[in-house]
Amino acid sequence: MACKYSLLFLFTFLAWAPVPHLQAHGLYSQQGYLVAFSLGSRAAFPEQPQSQPQPQPQPQPQPQQRIQTQQPQPTANAPNIPLVRQQPRNPAQYPPKDLQQRLDVNNQAQLVPQPLPQPAVQQNRPQVDLNGRPVVPTVPTPAVAGAIPIATPISVGAPVPPGPFTTVQAHNAPSAGPVAQGPPRPAPKYSYMENFSSHLFKQIWPNALNQNMVYSPSSLHSILGLIYGASGGETAEELRVAGKFSAKKAVAEDFERLFNMLRGSPNAQLSVLSRVFYNYKLGGLNPDYRNYAVTYFNSDIEKADFANPKTADRINAWVSDSTSNRIRNLVSPNDFDDRTEAFLINAVFFKARWANEFSAMDTMDARFRVNSNTAVNVKMMFNDDIFDYVDLPELNAKALELPYASTSISMLFILPNEIDGLAQLEHQLGDYDLNKIAARLRRESVTVRIPRFRIEFEQDMTGPLQKMNVRRMFQKNSQVDAMLMPHTNVMVSKIIQKASIDVNEAGSEAAAATYAKFVPLSLPVKAREFNADHPFVFAIRTPDAVLFIGHVVDPPHAAS
Repeated sequence: MACKYSLLFLFTFLAWAPVPHLQAHGLYSQQGYLVAFSLGSRAAFPEQPQSQPQPQPQPQPQPQQRIQTQQPQPTANAPNIPLVRQQPRNPAQYPPKDLQQRLDVNNQAQLVPQPLPQPAVQQNRPQVDLNGRPVVPTVPTPAVAGAIPIATPISVGAPVPPGPFTTVQAHNAPSAGPVAQGPPRPAPKYSYMENFSSHLFKQIWPNALNQNMVYSPSSLHSILGLIYGASGGETAEELRVAGKFSAKKAVAEDFERLFNMLRGSPNAQLSVLSRVFYNYKLGGLNPDYRNYAVTYFNSDIEKADFANPKTADRINAWVSDSTSNRIRNLVSPNDFDDRTEAFLINAVFFKARWANEFSAMDTMDARFRVNSNTAVNVKMMFNDDIFDYVDLPELNAKALELPYASTSISMLFILPNEIDGLAQLEHQLGDYDLNKIAARLRRESVTVRIPRFRIEFEQDMTGPLQKMNVRRMFQKNSQVDAMLMPHTNVMVSKIIQKASIDVNEAGSEAAAATYAKFVPLSLPVKAREFNADHPFVFAIRTPDAVLFIGHVVDPPHAAS
């Protein structure tokens, strides 16, 4: 019997004894549970400067508040301090502090002793945190069931998703479990612009395998579309097959839609300009065709005196102005003569910032392996965040996509798993639709290392197009006969493209930024590794077209 009452007394003491301890820390006061609940969320709201409350002397607890420690004397019915299950009471009938002391946070009845008097000065005691420091009073925020404020530096059950930054990034956080993957992307749709890009890539990369390369498939494609509208017969058929074209009007509307979309990106500057210069001796320009070129292809047609050396200066000035002085001296007087009938020029300029910028503070010197036998020092950028990533076992490679801010344009990196695997990868990409890779990307935590690089590359597109069976328009009887009035065949002598790209911490063709990166406190997750420390392929693209594509085999060397 004595054992029974001893256990009952012990249970009573444990149930009631913590109350004075919580009162001493200000966590069981009139606002106690609200302060405890919002303790982690105070960082989400800037504290207003307030004067610190002056500590009040704590009154000595009254004797009747203490739990009796003497052994209760058994009676025939019950112990001296009976325990009853208190039922929820109407808040309107009782003071809030009395209700808080007898109900848990779910308003469920607790097993409590009979009512005991409360200290008369309870409401004046200062609130302190768990370290004993005074807490500046704040206005409690209503609690939402199941919700944790985004700035709360804790994680309950799952890592806190990326949000407001709360601590300096720890780059070598240990792995805590499997990689979290995002939802699948929509199935890839067929794009004839994408298909043309793959076939053109097959013709260009073998001659540039040992040098950095970049060019614009979409710009060249638009030039072919422009010529397609002015051609007939065998020339039109060659262009239709090589360009994957359909009806001329449909093709023109597709390019108009693409250019309007690119011009509508608020945080990206993309100029895809084309111009056709024709020999003034051939006749007058067809006004209907000029309107067609300007309306659908953002292009223009001008007559030129190719025997005049100043014609080259005029063309170079237009190119330089169109590309913000990034591309200069595209042509020389030796590129044409009095027999030249037409000269087509592409001017491509792109500038955009990353959606997740790299910090220049994280960029450091690192080794880039040009091949198995050669390594050089480069400036290697670093970022670890949530990106779109996929392993490509059929290509023996991996892919990463870095989006540009507020636009549908992104940069796709494809890295072979082998140091000397670039040639094999590019051979396979000649028959590979990049949309198929993009459709397989998943949102994952990725540690990214990519070198800074700047590339200028000039390509005479005549040879690659002839390998794609576009030959007739480079001959005397070209059947490009709707450009001039009266209808006169215009032979295309050359199609030259020069592209320039600069990829750095801020984005492409943009000045680098320096900042300290912060990430939310959360449980670490296992991150993928994308370490581009050997040759790789890149493409700046939209879901419909490849704006630029190229490869990096030898980035600019870091100063020794």
